[in-house]
Amino acid sequence: MIGAIRGLMGQKGQQGKVTVILRIHYYAEFGSSLVAVGPHPAFGKNDVDQALKLHFKEGGYWEGSTEISLALAQPNDRLVYKYVVVWPHKKRYEAVQTIRYASLQGLQDGDVLESHDSFRAPDTNVFVTTCFTDAIFGPHGIPKMDSMLGDKSLGNHWRQRGAFPEGVVAVRFVVLVPRLMHGHTVHITGGHDVVGNWNPDLKIHMLNLGQHLYGCVLYFPREEMDFEYKYAVFDEKDELVFRERGTARHMTPPRNPKTNCLNIDETFEYAHPWKGSGIAVPVFSLRSERSMGVGEFLDLQEMVDWCVLTGNKIIQVLPVNDTGDDPSPYSANSVFALHPIYMRILETAIVAYSGGPTGGSLKRSASNVHRFAHLDKPDLSSVPPELVTEIEAAVQTLNQAPEVEYTDVIRTKLLLLHRIYRDTWQETARSADFRNWWSKNMDWLPAYATWKALLDQTGEWNFTKWSKTVKDVPELIEEKSSLYDKICLHYFVQYHLHLQLKRASDYARDRGISIKGDLPIGVARYSADTWTNPKNFLMDWSAGAPAFMGSAQNWDFPLYDWDAMAEDKYSWWRKRLSHMAQYFQAFRIDHVLGFFRIWAIPAHNWTGMLGHLEPCKPVHISELHSCGVHDMDRITKPYIRWWMLEKAFGNEAAEVAKMFMVDAGSGVFHFKPEFSTVAAIGEALPVSSLPPERAEEGKRNQHWRNELWGLVDNVIAIPSEKNPKTEFYLTCHMYHTSSYHHFGPQEAKDRLAGLWHNFFWERQNWRKEGETRLGALQDAAKMMVCAEDLGAVPPEAYEVLDELGILGLRIQRWPKDGSFGDPARYSYLTVATPSCHDCSTVRGWWTEDRGRCEEFYRTFFGSNPPAQCESWVSRKVVEQHLKSSSMWAIFPIQDLMDMEPALRTKDPLKDAINRPGEKDGCWRYRMPHSIRSLIENTEFTKSLEAMIIALGRASTY
Repeated sequence: MIGAIRGLMGQKGQQGKVTVILRIHYYAEFGSSLVAVGPHPAFGKNDVDQALKLHFKEGGYWEGSTEISLALAQPNDRLVYKYVVVWPHKKRYEAVQTIRYASLQGLQDGDVLESHDSFRAPDTNVFVTTCFTDAIFGPHGIPKMDSMLGDKSLGNHWRQRGAFPEGVVAVRFVVLVPRLMHGHTVHITGGHDVVGNWNPDLKIHMLNLGQHLYGCVLYFPREEMDFEYKYAVFDEKDELVFRERGTARHMTPPRNPKTNCLNIDETFEYAHPWKGSGIAVPVFSLRSERSMGVGEFLDLQEMVDWCVLTGNKIIQVLPVNDTGDDPSPYSANSVFALHPIYMRILETAIVAYSGGPTGGSLKRSASNVHRFAHLDKPDLSSVPPELVTEIEAAVQTLNQAPEVEYTDVIRTKLLLLHRIYRDTWQETARSADFRNWWSKNMDWLPAYATWKALLDQTGEWNFTKWSKTVKDVPELIEEKSSLYDKICLHYFVQYHLHLQLKRASDYARDRGISIKGDLPIGVARYSADTWTNPKNFLMDWSAGAPAFMGSAQNWDFPLYDWDAMAEDKYSWWRKRLSHMAQYFQAFRIDHVLGFFRIWAIPAHNWTGMLGHLEPCKPVHISELHSCGVHDMDRITKPYIRWWMLEKAFGNEAAEVAKMFMVDAGSGVFHFKPEFSTVAAIGEALPVSSLPPERAEEGKRNQHWRNELWGLVDNVIAIPSEKNPKTEFYLTCHMYHTSSYHHFGPQEAKDRLAGLWHNFFWERQNWRKEGETRLGALQDAAKMMVCAEDLGAVPPEAYEVLDELGILGLRIQRWPKDGSFGDPARYSYLTVATPSCHDCSTVRGWWTEDRGRCEEFYRTFFGSNPPAQCESWVSRKVVEQHLKSSSMWAIFPIQDLMDMEPALRTKDPLKDAINRPGEKDGCWRYRMPHSIRSLIENTEFTKSLEAMIIALGRASTY
């Protein structure tokens, strides 16, 4: 029978036409409409403006119909489409990471195919990511019961039994099941003989169609199509795990009497939304008995063990890319290369001296070793004894430091790595595993290694001063090159870093724990990436953040050339995300607003105040005229008066004016052309480069610098680059400039203020940019995407994140509105957290801002706040976030340890990871207790596990 069916289904080149009717229930807002868009010409060839338009019917239903030529059937005989809600100025897509299709297999000329669909909510995007499919709901040693590979005809072919008689309707049930544990299967059961009359022994198995879709084709007499049904999940023993909650679904006959093929496309109904919890800890902050003064990749394995015991499902880390001598993980020299500081040197020695991963301890896969096997005593027989002694001594010495001694650690590790490289490189280079890895990373590895070697050779970061360019890489990586040995050293280091991070990642995944990485918004100006891919960057510009009050931020990252990137379909981003996906199942986008718009600063404006939002709709000169502005120099040139110089420089005002200014008369001054920028003034007044004996001169220079920079930035508007005479950008700090305070009559100032508000908060819209760029990131790798969406977020950004199924971030003390965020009211697609790496812990916050913390306590917990953030207060805050409506509650490890008195540090202010705007003490935090001691603290571990279970963050269904 099956063979005959397959023979029938194998027929190609069907002729004739079929009518396709789409019907969906959706309550659209007034002024919007619904369309179905897809690659078929009848669906607009993926152009929403040309898509199939649906018409509103009674009861909130929309319908549309079209004719499809079977001769022009889609690949795999599928009619692929998605629904889009269309407004005059925006669009809302249903979940974009899942596929929807009506099968055309077995259709014949004259058939009428009616599809009853449901709009797919964006949260389904999240569950089709590797965070869930590979880790949380992943195999965990359970054999696959229902493969998505193989013949799908039983779930797609309309005429499995040949021609069906008059009065019979073929019904194709398709259900999207976003949450399904590995090994579980999907079935349909209901009140009709065909679906087993609710008898679990007669249930209908649904075929795994791939991409979380399950389907089957069944046949019903039209007059019997009035019954109830539900979908259900069964385990590998064929026992019921979960049947859809709530009211049963109701089957009714097709509305069109000619319909003989009915496609029902639905989403599985769960009893509760899925919720999970996790921890946030930088890799460098981990502490174990084996790490050398800093957390290492292999320490993640122990942290995974602790997460398994406590019920946490995700470990969030900061960026782990190579930053050279800069301890900030957000100053990457390469978005592909890993940082050598995270290397476990003894493990590298074991693998290298034993002939590679097939001969060392890395040969044990994460899934076939016993629990805690990574803590077994390693086999050191292949490593020179004197090297083992040296490594163990370094571990003992550097691990005594309470914080990360960055310089000492990286210097010690690089010296040891160089020795291991010297002894073992030749054998490593010949190994098949290394050669295979090298060939897979040729897009970035040779250029990165060459860049590092040239940097070491020249000592000069500014590669524009080098005699070699990226075009010389093929020659420089040849064995005859003088740099060959240095280049191979970097191959060796990156190879072993890859082995160790991949091992930790696989270990986590196979135990149901997802590792969440971090995607910085920028790259270092003089990095391997900008040297290798100059066309992707605008080197005359810097990225930052505007200052509507106070100082702007200049991150000194070059801007991305999005236009150039779009031309090759964002290949650099795709490679970057694909590379990350080797190690992570989720990632956080740092400053996601940068994918919508960025604060673009001319490279010479170190202060960042004279930037503009990019892209940007500028102010036209006619708008300024209507505000009473007719002298463009008055608003675009620095406003400088003699009284201002006297106020800023006192007795030195005349000296400063003579050196930097031109006297225009009547107390008006202008900068000399050679000192018209912040950079020019900074170079004329050196500070950090002066020797100690010129310290007083340095203090004076710093004072002059600051005051002169303030005058350079004292403007109302900036001419645009494209049309400098007719289009302008208003400055972010306009209200706080003396140029504005002394501008014209009050009426003109008021009109100018209204124009400023319109310029920054009304006329701009970045939906298209965010939608396109973030969509490209999502398509590049199937990781779960979370966004740091703090700050002045435009409404269209929230809309795009929601539609793409990208999670937002909610930090209680930095709410979108009001004094504090209420976790109980957070939207579902968010990550709730009480603190982050850029602020103090909850306990530290209590110390540094007692008044606000008392207000916080009264708001949520009662009228008598304690003098200190006691351990029971920390517990209340953790419980509050576990109860939140957010999909994820992720806690900095410090906030969790503060629930246990014995695990608390003496000074909570030292528990901060980073203090923005400061340099000393940042990026040095290290857990005061080893991960092993957390595991052995069974009382604390079991208490946390009980909290997570009791508050609903430990269940699949």
